[in-house]
Amino acid sequence: MRKTLLTSMALAAAVLLSAEASAQAPAPAPAAVPDQMPFDVPYGAPIGIDKAISVVNAVVAEAKKSPRNWKLAIAVTDPNGELIYFYKMDSTQNASVNIAINKARTAARFRRESAVFAGAMAQPTGAFVPTLDPTLTASPGGIPLIEGGRIVGAVGCSGATGPQDLVACKAGADTIK
Repeated sequence: MRKTLLTSMALAAAVLLSAEASAQAPAPAPAAVPDQMPFDVPYGAPIGIDKAISVVNAVVAEAKKSPRNWKLAIAVTDPNGELIYFYKMDSTQNASVNIAINKARTAARFRRESAVFAGAMAQPTGAFVPTLDPTLTASPGGIPLIEGGRIVGAVGCSGATGPQDLVACKAGADTIK
């Protein structure tokens, strides 16, 4: 009994001392503030339906390359993140519909790939990311569509793994120059 009591007291003292030591640690240096604004790509006129269809066709072709059999929901939005065109491949899981739309919306509205937010949320300082927009989707597979240096929309893919969604969406995004 006495040995257990001494062990408990020693453990409590160690915890108190370590808490005191960490409280005295210097604060981390503030992050450097860049002079230029990141992701500063101007918005352009919205993508037209014909180009949106060609983006989706390229995504579908990438998803069906042999031996692939990726089943995707594919969304194309305008620069505001509003849906222009949507296509759901046969046997795509139902949950992927809104995820694809939200990936495209995230990429358009925030002017960056949706995967950037997954990386930010993996850091302790990224805990605020979900509060930015209730439709924000932090997962690979949302890419802005840039034509002539301006964002004309975005494409979002969902239904496969994140890296597969990204590869398929990139094939679609590459059709816009």
